[in-house]
Amino acid sequence: MEVGVHIADVSWYVKEGSGLDREALDRGTSVYLVDRVIPMLPEALSSDLCSLVPGQDRLTLSVVLDFDLALELRERRIVRGVIRSDRRLSYEDAQDLLNGGDVKDPASVTVLSALRDLSAVATRVRKGRDQAGAVDFAIPEAKVILDEDGEPIEIRPRERLEAHRIIEDLMILANETVATLGLAESLPLIYRIHEDPDPDRIESLRDLAGFFGYSLPAKDIRPADLSRLLEQAKGTPQEYLISSVTLRSMKRARYAVENVGHFGLASEAYAHFTSPIRRYPDLVVHRTLVRWLKGAQGRPTDGLKDVARHSSDMERRAQEAERESVEAKTIRYMQRHLGDEFEGTIGGVTSFGLFVVLDGVLAEGLVRLGSLVDDFYTYDADAHAVTGRRTRKRYRLGDRISVQVVRVDTESRTIDLELAGDLA
Repeated sequence: MEVGVHIADVSWYVKEGSGLDREALDRGTSVYLVDRVIPMLPEALSSDLCSLVPGQDRLTLSVVLDFDLALELRERRIVRGVIRSDRRLSYEDAQDLLNGGDVKDPASVTVLSALRDLSAVATRVRKGRDQAGAVDFAIPEAKVILDEDGEPIEIRPRERLEAHRIIEDLMILANETVATLGLAESLPLIYRIHEDPDPDRIESLRDLAGFFGYSLPAKDIRPADLSRLLEQAKGTPQEYLISSVTLRSMKRARYAVENVGHFGLASEAYAHFTSPIRRYPDLVVHRTLVRWLKGAQGRPTDGLKDVARHSSDMERRAQEAERESVEAKTIRYMQRHLGDEFEGTIGGVTSFGLFVVLDGVLAEGLVRLGSLVDDFYTYDADAHAVTGRRTRKRYRLGDRISVQVVRVDTESRTIDLELAGDLA
């Protein structure tokens, strides 16, 4: 079975050294805010010439993957080409077909057959990554729904469909293919690296895991160890907490010209190739591959270190802006829910209160100890708990509770809560 990961040949339109290229390098990445997108490249490229519009020829740089009958990968190659897509599907459309949606017309039957083949291939690829120990975080992202005036009217966890995972698995494989080729051919690539976690943060994670009855090896933490921890916590009240702290224990992935592997993906070599319309390092990788396909080894790495460093900086700024955008809209949303009750999980215990992660909205608020008027509560750092002196009632890390929103401060972006009840 042959599977093609076809990516728009952005390098054909954005010539190195041009004004368009300099602007793209300066931006480094597209920024996705709740209410708008700040693109790296103009809409004429991202929404037209470099978009796979059905029925129109489009230039591509493609990773072609050849699988045998047992769905084992036996050959991979990189080619330039022209493709004409037959149909555009949203993730939801694809998932509907996979779930048994309407397939009355012949075109839908053909598409469904292709989707099932892709799902089988992606499942096999995913199994291989799982066996290698890749860390798959199940931390839900908040999706903020706005009304026509830009006001938040709903916040819900962003769905992760099987259709999402199919694309994700195949793109990861394509990125690994490109990085492996770069090493084999000594090409001047920008790699996506993810270094080993910081030992001190791993020690904090080990303490937290032990508190909940889980364990991590005393030293030489591997991706598989973290993956196993996440699997153990799956479906428990503390799953979100364990996943969040595990993520924070890891170093930030970045761009570099020296390959050191990707810890989180348990990958020996990884490069971003699949999104040149929104990430500048992908565009650099495309240009290198095009030169290689033409028989040239490409220029030396002089200057690429600066591009990698700048791209990492711009990515970090974009992520901070995106996070602040969600946070600002979430605070606006919570303002409209003063007095309402939410269920949540205690995600932090301090000498001054309980931090609670609210279900659904994924916002965090504080129950101040002074608001617990039924008793005088003392803080026990070792037990990650506060305990009532008279009643001996205890609130611990990971406990499920019900809370009421009593104050929302838009300037400090803080949410004050009061206890409304315990949850069994």
